[in-house]
Amino acid sequence: MRQFFLHSLLVLGTLYLMIPSALFSQVGISVSPPRVYYTLNPGETGTQKVLVSNVSKEHPLNLSLTLGDWAYDNYGNNLMFPPDSLDNSCAGWISVPDGMYLTLEPGENREIEVTMTVPNMSAPDDNVQTAMLFVTQMNPVDGVDAQGAAIRINVRQGIKLYRKGNVPEIKKIEIEDLAYDRETNSLLLLFSNGGNIWLNGRVSAGLFNQDNGKELNIEAIDFYTMPGDHRSMRIPLSQDMEKGSYTATVMVDYGDRTTIEAAELQFNYETNM
Repeated sequence: MRQFFLHSLLVLGTLYLMIPSALFSQVGISVSPPRVYYTLNPGETGTQKVLVSNVSKEHPLNLSLTLGDWAYDNYGNNLMFPPDSLDNSCAGWISVPDGMYLTLEPGENREIEVTMTVPNMSAPDDNVQTAMLFVTQMNPVDGVDAQGAAIRINVRQGIKLYRKGNVPEIKKIEIEDLAYDRETNSLLLLFSNGGNIWLNGRVSAGLFNQDNGKELNIEAIDFYTMPGDHRSMRIPLSQDMEKGSYTATVMVDYGDRTTIEAAELQFNYETNM
């Protein structure tokens, strides 16, 4: 029977379209930063700047700016939705004073102002909203793929927009379960963001073989969550593990200077599974 221990430790302490590099040299958009943050109360307005670049040396870009909603699924993947379709959307609060269309000549950069105006009727304790600003190429370029086939290249990049109010932040990650999957030789970690602010952090794990006293460290995994998210994370274990009875220790560090969420699991490993 597996044993599961949950405890806290005190311590001191965009959607992007991936295209091959050969194609990217023909046409491409560079947008920075990939995330933009606003701290605004109801009735307040703030502006942040985004740099959009045409990395092509040959082709001008006709670009459109559009808004949408996004959320993480249970595995941390991005899901896209129409604007103002999610309860925590701020897409309707966003405007671009210089317009939603622009043209960039080869090698040209353009700084864009993105303004957020929070309505007065927003609840003061409604602390987090998000949206996505898409930068989309409107004039596809002819090219060839790695196999030499003719294609039309059309790229899009997304910038995540975050708004938070000035209510006190509550950072809270809770581990809900930890299990061992024999078929994939991996740990299955379930945790949730029970706070009122977005959190990013790192999950680290270690194994102790109780039969021979050897320790194994597992490569850490970064994560991003929004309030209310439930996350399912698979932590692959080494294929060089020796047979034995193991204790797995998993720690979730999410930026709280006083607390790390941790869990332990005991399981048996057979090399001839």
